[in-house]
Amino acid sequence: MKLVAPVVEEEPEEVVPQVVKARPGPVRRVAPSSKPRPGELICGECGEGNDPARKFCRRCGNSLAEAEVVKVRWWRRLRLRRRPRVLAAGSRPARPGDGKGRRAYQSTLRRVRAGIGVLILGFGLLAGFYPPARTLVTQQVGNVKQKIRGVADTALTPIRPVSVQGPRGSTGHPPKAAFDTFKNTSWITAWNEKSPPRLTVQLDHPVALRKVIVSTGDSTDYAGHIRPALLEFAYSNEKSDLVQLKDTPGPQQVALRNAVGVSSITVKVLNVYPAPDVKTLALTEIELFGIG
Repeated sequence: MKLVAPVVEEEPEEVVPQVVKARPGPVRRVAPSSKPRPGELICGECGEGNDPARKFCRRCGNSLAEAEVVKVRWWRRLRLRRRPRVLAAGSRPARPGDGKGRRAYQSTLRRVRAGIGVLILGFGLLAGFYPPARTLVTQQVGNVKQKIRGVADTALTPIRPVSVQGPRGSTGHPPKAAFDTFKNTSWITAWNEKSPPRLTVQLDHPVALRKVIVSTGDSTDYAGHIRPALLEFAYSNEKSDLVQLKDTPGPQQVALRNAVGVSSITVKVLNVYPAPDVKTLALTEIELFGIG
């Protein structure tokens, strides 16, 4: 036989009646108490703006783990951020009022830079989507470049070589005649396509050449000789420029781009304008201009 213990039911303890508390109603999303500032956290429950360091909403207590962050306007991002000032060891921070003028100047400078950036961006967009504005901007840029080139040209000075070496020419037409600044003299030499003639020019000191004026042929008998059509200017800085010439007796001006810090030049005739039944090449003058 199995013995079964009787089950004794215990009576519950007496409980003092409690006041029933009303459940809080749902929080409605309303307008924030102040205008949210960039970087603040917007509560998804009530719409209040909160400091980025807060974990819970200051108005309704809701968690801010998934709160929306107020973004900074694109034009405000153009402003330069001010770096925190690092004081040297043993120094003290400035007293109130010290450096007020400097801070005002820096603040104004930042605003000016931001304004210039906005203007440049606006003009760029306008020029990109509005053809008349693009044409106007292109014309103005061209005018400014032309003025700058004009000022640069007035600052250039003639560069005179100290020696000119090259193949012997006809009687009274030596290589140095190509650099003697006279228009009634010329360098005349034999033309050989397989071994084109060249001139080696030595300068007194390194200079920066900016342009060259070339007069081809012979001033007294232009059509009676072969004329240079393409010249190569090889410099002592291991760079070079190609000078394309027209078949005309007048002076021709050509810009030089790679002649910086030059102390010697080699002028080589690469191509010519032929003359019938003639085997001599004529070159009246080469004028160099630069800074130095």
